Amino acid sequence: MKRILILLLVVNCFIIQGLAQAVFIDGSVTGVDGKPLEDAYVSISAKGIAALTDRKGKFQLKGKLEGSQTVSASYSGYKTVEKQISIVAGQKNSVDFVLEQAVIDLNAIVVTATRSGRPLKNVPIHTQIVYGSELQKTDAISLGDALISNFPGIDSKNLSAGSGGSSLQMNGFGNQYILILVDGERLNPGDTKENVDLARINTESIERIEIVRGASSALYGSDAIGGVINIITKKNTKTCEGSIGTRFSDYGEQRYFVDLGLKGGGLSSHTSFIYNKLDGWDINPEEQGKTVEATKNLAVDQRFGYQFSDRFNVKGDFGYFKRVDINTTPLLPDRKYEDYNYRFTGNYKLSDHHQLEGVWYTDNYLSYSLDIPAADDATKHYDKTFSSARLQDNIKLSTNNTFVAGIEYNKDELFSDNGLTDRKTAQALILFAENVWDIAPKLTAVAGGRMTFHSEYHTNTTWQLALNYRPGEFNLRGSFGRGFRAPTLKELYMDFNVPGAPIKIIGNPILKPENSNYFSLSTEYTHATFNASVIAQYNDLNNLISEVFSPLNTNRPPFVYQYQNIAKAEMLNVEVLLNYRPVPQLKLTGGYTWTKPLTTQSEAAINRFEARQHSAVMTGEYSVQNGKYRPSITLQGKYYGDANITWTDTRGQNSKVKLSEYFNWKLTTLHRVNRWASITAGIDNLFNYTDPRYFTSMSPGRRFFAGVKCTW
Repeated sequence: MKRILILLLVVNCFIIQGLAQAVFIDGSVTGVDGKPLEDAYVSISAKGIAALTDRKGKFQLKGKLEGSQTVSASYSGYKTVEKQISIVAGQKNSVDFVLEQAVIDLNAIVVTATRSGRPLKNVPIHTQIVYGSELQKTDAISLGDALISNFPGIDSKNLSAGSGGSSLQMNGFGNQYILILVDGERLNPGDTKENVDLARINTESIERIEIVRGASSALYGSDAIGGVINIITKKNTKTCEGSIGTRFSDYGEQRYFVDLGLKGGGLSSHTSFIYNKLDGWDINPEEQGKTVEATKNLAVDQRFGYQFSDRFNVKGDFGYFKRVDINTTPLLPDRKYEDYNYRFTGNYKLSDHHQLEGVWYTDNYLSYSLDIPAADDATKHYDKTFSSARLQDNIKLSTNNTFVAGIEYNKDELFSDNGLTDRKTAQALILFAENVWDIAPKLTAVAGGRMTFHSEYHTNTTWQLALNYRPGEFNLRGSFGRGFRAPTLKELYMDFNVPGAPIKIIGNPILKPENSNYFSLSTEYTHATFNASVIAQYNDLNNLISEVFSPLNTNRPPFVYQYQNIAKAEMLNVEVLLNYRPVPQLKLTGGYTWTKPLTTQSEAAINRFEARQHSAVMTGEYSVQNGKYRPSITLQGKYYGDANITWTDTRGQNSKVKLSEYFNWKLTTLHRVNRWASITAGIDNLFNYTDPRYFTSMSPGRRFFAGVKCTW
């Protein structure tokens, strides 16, 4: 690891020697009142060039520029504005911006709902965004924290008592129905119920998170039945930029991170490193082992890019992750987890309206038992690799019509010592296409389809239709999509022992694929300082795969369950989202989700969706936006309604229990000193809620935290 870090440092040092002769663009950014906006973000996205304004609202862009360029300016609480400027070599080039206040930036470009980037207001499928700058204000130090605290329909479901494990739910759907992407590429799931190891993601590298609800299989294939979470990472914009910091909290929690970006002469580099450590805690001494075990993890990510010309560029990414869990539960060894992922991307512009993109991506996730932790003597018992190759053609047929088509090859490989005698493999060849058509200035339609030729399940077709109508200050959306999920290699072949419980889950090689019909209607209203959305969704899931009590059971543990197709399940969901900014310094947001499984055909299907019927999030933020010292204070809360679930105890016995409703509150203060330094301090679980019986919250109670960050 030390050699890798040294090599990356040496390569990055050479990059700064590649600075080319630059052209400068000067300008200013102000509000409609004429007051300068400090730290406004000004960029030429096509060139990857950006700058922040100073206290007087002034900025300077520099780079290898020529011809006509699109320059944009954005600022939190204001509308993004774009302007065209013609660059003339040897002359002064300048552009000024006047931004209008807005509660939500409808001009922001999003990329998840369609395969081509579009302004948020023109996307036919409702998309919710949380920016990385907002995560710092709420001290969201993990991706799980960021998702659960900002989106009302996202919750964490405990895997087993005392295990300390948890997995995500989205509008009632579990991990296996939620597709998590990083820059459009899927994350390989771990070895427990398809949960993605969210500790792999360094939140310091997040530019924004985009959430698309409902079936998106026509765009992203299998697993995208419940929704898509796309983490968009930061891109290099300046010659040298970065951050370094640390954070401490109770129970021995420590966090250290470094983020460095370099850019010059067409060559760019972005390096991120993060290390986390936690001593763990126990909220129920009567249960064996700690509630949350001691753990430590580190993640390194390195990205390189080279712009050969205005038409052609290549990128290469490499990531490494390692986590070690120290188990105190009897008979459970310590565990080590590793992940290696790499991606190579090439983009070539055939013309200003025609672009080709090629991607090769591999993600390898491994799990070990540490037999002798001090000697790092490990036994590998899980090894899963996902590989994907994609060629995509983006064509702008006219000013109001964009067409995307491509071919994709996916390969899954699985090794496990739980019942597998050899490595299992599944392959898929995919054809996909999507057309986005602006039928009229206020009407947009999307039609897309995906045909999958699967090595185990032959041919499957999914498709999607969506409409977006924008009368005045309203935005009306409607969509229908077919969802598809092929049984995983784990569900087909792998035998799995549940940690901390005498339960064994075995695979079933004759499973059928799941499919769904998804309908969504939504309305959005925006007026200056106020924005509100109401989204209604219906999902009809067929051939549901669930764990069923096996006839192989005896009176002695372990108690055996087997994956089976068990009829169908229907899910109804209504979500309300509110944003209000009465003055630029104050922002109020909230969201409420009502989720209801409609299944009556199968008790097992109801058990599959053990979701809380009511949940809500609320955030109040007050911040000073100008001056040397710019503090902010944020109060964030989440409401969890009651829920009826099937509880499995440590003896493998099931019983119906009712979980009580509760709130969790967090208070965060952020103190910016000049532009380069900030201090974070606050209280998590403000009112000291714990649940030592059913672990609805894994929190040990009230916790204090503090951190410092330097940015340049």
